[in-house]
Amino acid sequence: MKKCTLMLNNPDGICRHNEPVITRLFFKQQPVDPAQMKLINEQGEVVPHQLFDMVYDQTNKFITACSIAFIVTNLNQLVENYTLYLDANTQSNTFTGIKQLAPTLADGIKRLDTGHYILELCRGTADGTSYGKWGIRYFAAKAQGLNLIKDCSNAIGGFYGPFFTPANGLINPPEHTVVECETEVEGAIYCRYRFNGQIPNGLDPALRNKSFSIVWEFFYQSPWFRRTYYVDDFETYVDGMPVINKITVGDEYESGQNNLVFSRFASYGGTYYRQGDRYANILADEVNRILSQPLDKLSPNARSYRQSIGDNINAVSWDYFWRLFCVKEGILSDAEIKAHVETILRKAHHVVHNSERNKEILFAKEIDVNHVPDQTIFPLAANKTAEINPETGYCMVWYTSNIVGRYQIVQRKDSGWVNWGTNGENEYPELPTGSTIYTAYDQFDDWQKQADSMEKNIDVKQGLIEDE
Repeated sequence: MKKCTLMLNNPDGICRHNEPVITRLFFKQQPVDPAQMKLINEQGEVVPHQLFDMVYDQTNKFITACSIAFIVTNLNQLVENYTLYLDANTQSNTFTGIKQLAPTLADGIKRLDTGHYILELCRGTADGTSYGKWGIRYFAAKAQGLNLIKDCSNAIGGFYGPFFTPANGLINPPEHTVVECETEVEGAIYCRYRFNGQIPNGLDPALRNKSFSIVWEFFYQSPWFRRTYYVDDFETYVDGMPVINKITVGDEYESGQNNLVFSRFASYGGTYYRQGDRYANILADEVNRILSQPLDKLSPNARSYRQSIGDNINAVSWDYFWRLFCVKEGILSDAEIKAHVETILRKAHHVVHNSERNKEILFAKEIDVNHVPDQTIFPLAANKTAEINPETGYCMVWYTSNIVGRYQIVQRKDSGWVNWGTNGENEYPELPTGSTIYTAYDQFDDWQKQADSMEKNIDVKQGLIEDE
C-alpha cells in the first residue's frame, strides 16, 4: 500500500482546537486515484478530509495535484505526523460535515450549518438600506443561538471607504451594489465562494468604473472563517490625504436599542487609541443645520429624509443619517454636496490633525467604548483585535494579514449598533487591498491565543511516497 506522511508543524506550540488545515499536494511522478485516499492521525483515527482544485492526468481518473482540507481537533505538541494512504480500500463516506440549508432571506444565496455557525450569505438588493446589504446578514454561533444582526438589518464583510465618503457622494458598495456569487468549492469540510461586483460611480472621477471580488472561506466545526478583498487599483484623496489601494472593511452588528452584542474592545497586548469622533459631530451638525428649515420648506425627498431620522440623530444607525450627502438619494444636488463637503472636510481635518487631540493618545487593556465620548474610539496600529461581551463570555476575534494603521470602533447602546472598521478618523481607509481577514467567534479562554493561531497556521509538509 502506498502512503506519504503529512508532517504538521505547530508554530510556537500553540494549543490547537478545531483548526482548519489546507495544503497543496503533488503526485506528478505517481498519479493517484482520489477516491482511494485515506487520512490517519497518530492515534490511528480516520480524519475526514476533502479534496478540491484537482489536476487530472490524461486518464481523467488519476490526479497529479490537489488541495486537501481537514480539521485538526486537538494538537498540543510542536509536531505531529498524519499518514495519507494513497491506494486504500476506502469505505463509502458517511461523513456529513457542512450542511447546505435553504436560504431564509429574499436575497439569500447560501445558508450554511458549519457545525459551529448558522450563517447566511446575501447578494444584496441595492436598495440603499442596511436591510439590503450584501455579505453575512445572519450570523449565529449554534451553541449560543443568537443572531448577532438583529432583524438581519446589517452585515458582516462589507467594504466602504474610499467610496463611502461625502466627497464621493457616499457611494455605499454593500447598499448600492448587487453581487454575483460564484461557488468555487463546496464540500463537507470546506466551502469557498467568490462575490463579484461593480461599484456604482460617484462624484470622484478617480473612483469610477471599479470592480471588486471577495473570496469567502468557511470550515466545518471551526470558529474560523476568512475573506480576502480584491479591488481594482485606485489613487484618490480622503481627508485631504492620498489613498492608494486601501479600503475600509466594516463588520456591523445590531442588537436593538439599549442593548449591545459587544461592550468592550481590545487590541493584542493592549490598545493605544484616541477617543471621540469629531468628524461625526461636524457632519451631524451640518445635517441638522441643513434640515433645520420647517418641513414645508424642504423638498419632498428632504422632507421624507427628515421625518425618517426623527429628533435624536444618535439613535439611528451611523450610515443612516449620512444619506443627506448621498447621490443615490437625490436629496441634494451634486453641486450642493460638493459645497457642503468642502466646508466639512476642512473643518474635520483641522480638528483631528491640527489640534491637541492628535497627541491625546490613551492606553488601556480593554475599553468600554459605549462610555467614551461619541461611543467611538480610533485604535492605533494593530492586526489582532477583539470585541468582547463580558456578560456572555463571547467575543469576536480578528486577525488581518496586514497591519491596520487605525481602526474605528463604535459600540453605541442608544441604537444597539456595533462597528469594527478598518478606517481612521475622517473616514480614511487603512486596510491594503488584497488583505485576508480571519475572524472567529466563541467563548475563548484567551482570545489572544486564538489570534496567535490565526496568525500562525499549522504548517504542513508532504513527505515521500513510499510503500508500507
